[in-house]
Amino acid sequence: MPHVVRAGRSIHHSREGDGPGVVLIPGLGAGARLFGTLPRRFARSGFTCAAIDPVGLSPSSPLPDGTFSFVEAARDALAVAATLPRPVALVGTSLGGKVALQAAAEPGAPIDGLVLLCSSALQTERSRRVYRWFEILCTEIDGRFLGELTAPFLFGDTFLQNKANVVDDIVRATKPSDESRVFMRTQARALQQFDGRTLCAKVRTPTLCLAGAEDNLTLPKEVEATAACIVGARHECIADAGHSLLLESALAYDRIVGFLRGA
Repeated sequence: MPHVVRAGRSIHHSREGDGPGVVLIPGLGAGARLFGTLPRRFARSGFTCAAIDPVGLSPSSPLPDGTFSFVEAARDALAVAATLPRPVALVGTSLGGKVALQAAAEPGAPIDGLVLLCSSALQTERSRRVYRWFEILCTEIDGRFLGELTAPFLFGDTFLQNKANVVDDIVRATKPSDESRVFMRTQARALQQFDGRTLCAKVRTPTLCLAGAEDNLTLPKEVEATAACIVGARHECIADAGHSLLLESALAYDRIVGFLRGA
């Protein structure tokens, strides 16, 4: 698997396929494994797809000072994007969408498309409490219970009802290491300080914002409000889907591919 080195930071990522570039940026506490076989699916659709293991999670390098920075994470993503064929797009889910937004706002960013999945640029009293909840979960709660405690919020009601066995498998497989729990904690703390409203005004890249109608973590109205802050951004709310949009809805993938081809 390739690594990109930037400012003393080693960013590990997968790489699949040929064609226009797509960089997948994972959410809170997650790495490239979050996306499963999705990179191969993008490759079959004619893209070169890279899924990032963020700095702070091995096999990428540790966080230099133990603190997660959206600016540095965004520049890491841009360093990976620079290795892919143009046009290249960033696709970020949840926290990864905030990283992608930060990257798209960088002057001269070498990207041609931006996709935000269940991700909001807006900081609210509710969102701060949600991020504080995650900080407590990964600090005070036995990691063996993390999957069980988060499942009702990571998936929409439709998926929980219709794919209960899949959810059970995910819960059983959720066994965070000490490293990943520390990383999740520092990300949760950074989220409590993040407000991307000013970043939205700097984005001129074609943008797609997708929400899940059953998302209880990032509310659909927050995604819609984010899209309204980005010039020319497209917005859609996917029915019968929650926060884990790409897992829950085949339509979400189709919308992304259609957008990327058009962009």
